[in-house]
Amino acid sequence: MRPFAILALVISVLIAPTARAQDPVEAAYRQAMEVTPTPTTLRLEHEEWRAQWIEYTDERAGLEQFRVTELELATRRHNAIRAARPALSGLASTCVDTGLAGCTVERTGNLVLPDGTTLYFQAQSGSSDDVGVSEAMIVLVPEGERLRPVVWLFGPLGVLDPELYQARDDNGEPLANGTYVALPAYGQGTGMQWVGTLFRWNGSSAAPTEIDARTWLADLAEDLPAGLGVWKGPGFQWDYLMAESSLWQDDDANCCPTGGQVAVDLKVEGDRLVMGNVSVIDAVLTVARSIDPAVLEWAARQQQCQHWLGEEGYDPDRTAQIRDTLSRLRCATLDADEASLRAAFADRASFIAVMDRAKAEAP
Repeated sequence: MRPFAILALVISVLIAPTARAQDPVEAAYRQAMEVTPTPTTLRLEHEEWRAQWIEYTDERAGLEQFRVTELELATRRHNAIRAARPALSGLASTCVDTGLAGCTVERTGNLVLPDGTTLYFQAQSGSSDDVGVSEAMIVLVPEGERLRPVVWLFGPLGVLDPELYQARDDNGEPLANGTYVALPAYGQGTGMQWVGTLFRWNGSSAAPTEIDARTWLADLAEDLPAGLGVWKGPGFQWDYLMAESSLWQDDDANCCPTGGQVAVDLKVEGDRLVMGNVSVIDAVLTVARSIDPAVLEWAARQQQCQHWLGEEGYDPDRTAQIRDTLSRLRCATLDADEASLRAAFADRASFIAVMDRAKAEAP
């Protein structure tokens, strides 16, 4: 056998098990892609799965089985929804079949598009074995005497009602093929991550085009000032295609952002959202620019002194730590320093208010 042929055989033996291992997953993925209304979202999720598969070599078999089951369930759900033809009269009382157990209709409504098309929607809740408590949103278009589903989301979501964005030219006139329907949705729990999507409306006779409404968040993370991040959301103003969010500092608790605010102008390029102007209000720098450093220093000491005065000296080392910290913070002179600052800045109401708040909010 020639050397090249031997090398090719060795390579094929080495990579064949890996390729075969993923064959069921990739087959299930292709089937789901054929019927999902959100192919961009599915592609992004599958790219994340592939990266996880590469990283966790010891768990590959379990990852593959879980992924196959997940994709096959999604395919069944997509097919069931596509086949549904509910009557408008029953939309408020009967769930479109999304596979949710104990399904109840939470609300219904409609959205009138600029071309005169009326889109109807149904929000529902229930549960499933794979994700537990779930919500779903189905958007439908009239078809004869029935309704036909055109776009939908389901999973462990907090789903809001569909919203409309109409792209316009510089004169304010609607752009051809510039009508978009947003399905706002957020993940459950304290994370509240954005898991919604956006569709370009192509008319009643054509399938809508999903717009990538997620990857711009990764671009934003790289564009923000050091030490600031968007940990939840964001919120959107779809009329203006804007996004807004609080900013978290690295040491913040998940509940309580202290870094300020960010506003992002968005635009559609091709089939994805991209960032335009990014406006950051840095809370820390804003305060630093607006309050005298002496007042800020006293306010920080006030907060920390009250904290350490409430600590328990449960052993000699802890007692020494408390004593040294109180000395370093000059806690014994807080009242005298406060009186001096109040006298020096008696005509600066905002400075005095900061001192009042520091005392009121002390632990």
